[in-house]
Amino acid sequence: MQAGMLRALYELNVAPDLLVATSAGALNATFVASRPQTLATARELGRIWRGLHRDDLFPVSPWTMLRGVLGKRDHLVPDGGLRTLVERHLQFDDLADAPIPLHLVAYDLEHGCEVLLSEGPALEAVAGSAAVPGVFPPVRFGDRRLIDGGVVNNTPISHAVALGAERVYVLSTQDAAPRPSRAPRGALGAAVGAVGLLVGARLEADLARYAGEVELIVLPARNPLDVEPTDFGHAGRLIRDGLAAGRRRLALPLEPVALHGRLRASG
Repeated sequence: MQAGMLRALYELNVAPDLLVATSAGALNATFVASRPQTLATARELGRIWRGLHRDDLFPVSPWTMLRGVLGKRDHLVPDGGLRTLVERHLQFDDLADAPIPLHLVAYDLEHGCEVLLSEGPALEAVAGSAAVPGVFPPVRFGDRRLIDGGVVNNTPISHAVALGAERVYVLSTQDAAPRPSRAPRGALGAAVGAVGLLVGARLEADLARYAGEVELIVLPARNPLDVEPTDFGHAGRLIRDGLAAGRRRLALPLEPVALHGRLRASG
């Protein structure tokens, strides 16, 4: 979805002054942070997602799954595939060296708090920010033990505001307060889906909180097929839908609109 949204922004010559991201967004933002802000970059990001299969990131091993269920491990799948994907496209070693200022959100299990990472080993920061709890193992980052920041702040508007942003384009992968039409399939889908419920609740709260402080432009997360986050078979469809919905939203006046009795910046 974000690859399509990104293309819609680039078509209007909208380029970021800074990037704040977490979870899958951390992968995309890290890719974007070191490349030209052009349509070619958006197309290349889309090509990468279309070429991925579930086993590339979520290689399900019955032995690993069993050890996780029995409490012998704190995760269901190894993160080797995730790290390989990041390393293949990473163009800087330290977050502070990103050509476009890059800030990644994660959750620190050791200290029990949300953290914003702006410097330090880029590979570990991205892997930690995208480490879905219970699915991937936590990642060591200095004295911290990181998991996916999406469990506390998947659309980190608050950090963008604190960093001085006056206009924030929100590239969420789901709408606020989502209502899935069907239950997720399997343990892996259920684990990732649970994070999604937290994501929607935080997004809705942040839209209400910051709408009066900064200009918020939320690109719609269109997913009419209810494609699960662990299903990579519909990447092309999601990219096209993200692009089309983004184009429609950006054609509207950039101002908040009232939906369902609440003031929300939305398409």
